[in-house]
Amino acid sequence: MIETALIAAPDRADNAVFGRPLLERLMINCERAGIKRFVVAASHERYPDVARAMGKFKNSDTVSMVESFGAILNGANAQELGIDPSAPCVSFSGNLVFAKSQLKRILDAHASNPDSVHRAVSTDKDRGGEIATGPIGEILKRGGISTTVAAPMTSLLPFALNGRPEDREEAELRLAKSVREESAHKDAPMARWVDRKVSWRISYWLASHTNLTPNMVTVANTIFGLACAWMFAVPNYWMRLFAAIFFLISITIDGVDGELARLKMIESDFGGKLDVVTDNVVHAAVFVGLLVGCYRAEDSAAYIYLIPLMLGGFAMCAFATWRAFSIRGEQAAVWLDKVDRWSGRDFAYLLVILALINRLEYFAWGAAFGTYVFALVLIWITGWTESSITTDSP
Repeated sequence: MIETALIAAPDRADNAVFGRPLLERLMINCERAGIKRFVVAASHERYPDVARAMGKFKNSDTVSMVESFGAILNGANAQELGIDPSAPCVSFSGNLVFAKSQLKRILDAHASNPDSVHRAVSTDKDRGGEIATGPIGEILKRGGISTTVAAPMTSLLPFALNGRPEDREEAELRLAKSVREESAHKDAPMARWVDRKVSWRISYWLASHTNLTPNMVTVANTIFGLACAWMFAVPNYWMRLFAAIFFLISITIDGVDGELARLKMIESDFGGKLDVVTDNVVHAAVFVGLLVGCYRAEDSAAYIYLIPLMLGGFAMCAFATWRAFSIRGEQAAVWLDKVDRWSGRDFAYLLVILALINRLEYFAWGAAFGTYVFALVLIWITGWTESSITTDSP
């Protein structure tokens, strides 16, 4: 596993991309990929400016500053730095902007053939940056068996800032587009095909033009979702139709807080938990509002009895989801991605259709019993997965 990064200090290390210095963004992405040691090469005169551009890494003992990587090839200097020239590393040159997913693809290529030198050139027209993996000594000599990590035709990153006034804006736009790729494996079909194509544009604008935090977006969207729940409870065709349409808009906005956090690199455990809790609160409120609206529209007590039944189903779903997320292991991760897709909110599109034909009661009955079906299936799958992991364990 690669634990060391060699970074040729970018000429524009302090250029802000979504409010964070270019060099700090690079180092955060490396840290999240498991990199534990950074060696940054810069002329002695640039040390203060480069250090400032490191942000939170400025005084970290994981960072070593050198004037030239050539010192690493010198046995004595390598020993002083605590670096083995034969150890694997990832190296960066140029004013690179990239996302976590791009770095992961490059590190995965290294893992498949760790003895070779793999190079990925940036996608800007000047090809002004490069990311390479392989043994430290071979990379510095530009030797070894070199393999180019081919980027897909649709790849937007990595991208290097080459001094043009429009470079930063182009880099930010490419980053915003790339956030769709990082969650595509978890998104339900409509979320992937429609919602993300809208949400990334909202996230891009908010990250570029406002100081809003992801948690602010979460709270605002929660209030919006609760307002939709109230509208569903009104026994009026147009009010309930607009409730369904507004709830669909709320579903789209729901992806913005996470995208905004990734663009600004300010993800947090609290923010993730807040998003999950508020999503469930809005779901419960919308479903209860829907049942109240059906009761008021049809004057049938059956919908009142469905409320505790549905809340019980939500409680079972919450337990089943908690149990699923408590599983560890590669096989479990595959199942959890499927759970994310299955429990996605594509049902909002169905709500709009049913509201248009004035048949929301169909959804009310289906959801009341459907929550139990989903919870029981998830509990069964979780038990099967746990059993498989236990059986496969040595």
